[in-house]
Amino acid sequence: MPPLTPRTITLHPENHTPRTLPQTTFDVIVLGSGPAGRTLAAQTTTNSLSTLIIEAELFGGDCPFWACIPSKALLRPAETFATARSITGAKELIPTTPTVNVHAVFSRRDAFTQTWNDQPLIDASLSQNITIVRGRGQLLGKKQVNVRNINGEEAILTATQAVVLATGSDPVIPNIPGLSDVPFWTPREATSADQVPARLIIIGAGAVGTEMASAYASFGGKVTLLSSSKEILPRHEPQAGRIVRKALQEAQVSVRVSVRATRVQRNADDSVTVVLSDGSAVTGSTLLIATGRTPRIEGFGLEELGIPARFAVDGSLVVTAAGGAWLYAVGDVNGLSPTTHMGSYQARIAANAIIARAKSGEGLGFVDGRPWSAFTHCADERAVSQVIFSDPNVAQVGLTVAEAEKRKIKVRAVEAGFQFPGAWVHAEFDYKGWANWVVDVEKNTLVGATFVGREAADLVHASTVAIVGEVPLDRLRHAVAPFPTVSEIYTALYAAL
Repeated sequence: MPPLTPRTITLHPENHTPRTLPQTTFDVIVLGSGPAGRTLAAQTTTNSLSTLIIEAELFGGDCPFWACIPSKALLRPAETFATARSITGAKELIPTTPTVNVHAVFSRRDAFTQTWNDQPLIDASLSQNITIVRGRGQLLGKKQVNVRNINGEEAILTATQAVVLATGSDPVIPNIPGLSDVPFWTPREATSADQVPARLIIIGAGAVGTEMASAYASFGGKVTLLSSSKEILPRHEPQAGRIVRKALQEAQVSVRVSVRATRVQRNADDSVTVVLSDGSAVTGSTLLIATGRTPRIEGFGLEELGIPARFAVDGSLVVTAAGGAWLYAVGDVNGLSPTTHMGSYQARIAANAIIARAKSGEGLGFVDGRPWSAFTHCADERAVSQVIFSDPNVAQVGLTVAEAEKRKIKVRAVEAGFQFPGAWVHAEFDYKGWANWVVDVEKNTLVGATFVGREAADLVHASTVAIVGEVPLDRLRHAVAPFPTVSEIYTALYAAL
């Protein structure tokens, strides 16, 4: 089995230490340097609020080093390769080898992660007048934070306006008998690996599990994907999961649905066997746990302040249990919508509120709490968008049919295939795609949409705009897609109205 840490990565560079801080009082203190934390800090410093970011590991958080960026860097070459191999005039020049150049793909991924060097991101934040310190932040009381690095250096800091939790999330490690005795990968190891496991077993068939199954299959590895749900991608429309499962199986991925891992064991030859709930077992060289994520809240002093682990936030992202408008939570840590883009969206909302409240001098400036105001998060509840970068892509926004019905919304689904000139030209008369819109019958507006197809990710944003704007379908039919493009799929929606 490949080692747990596929390469040597320095998680704690020895610079920006607590003792080098120019001051200990700031208007805003942010715990966490992911996209949410950096977005908020950039906005507050632009509005003349001194801002400090505290980061325990690489500056930039998971997204640029372990999650969104490296995973998409790994996935895109195979998608492009497959597209070229399907187009007459290009496919004749493409080698018949079914896999990509793995060494080149890993090198491409390394370029996007800057080989796990966080200095470019540090330089970007410093250029925005943001102060940076490496270490772990812990709340001591209202607007007070202690920061301590791995060498034991520490400083007690004070925020005049706000403290912001932007600490992200951690992978969920299920309680499977024997798992603690077996070396395994988490998503970090999967996206930073410099070798391809001969036989990769993935437990969990959500976004990460499905994407990594796609990636490692394209590298020529033998992959088994295990799903406890009756279909992969269980949070999406069932048809989307079925289409992607079929594509994975055509790529020689063994997909098992409706099975749970009941036991894991390490064998004498260092292989791993996963025993399943149906009595069968699967053996591989490497095990990847991709069973979801949970807010990263332990060790930040919340419990000592009487703030529960599953805390609530108000419209402007204030942690209500903290008392008063001083502690905010943005991004994965608040559990609302664990995606990079929604974390950055929340950061903009919270920053607006912090800036407005600071203008009064007492943190009580006017904040418009109405839905869709500049100070109220709504999109992360009504218009969450997400793309699974499998091949084919799954792009979804808003509610699925099941979610809408659970909310007692009277809906109807409008389904369509990609049978029109824009799709034919894109994929040789054979674009394997599916679209589904969820229509609120009473309001005559969209509340959800899903697109499945190769390179279909960008189709979803038009539906996102329609949902956020609550555009009546009678008006939406006048938004005409250019010919011949894949966006013509929207004509199918209008035809069904």
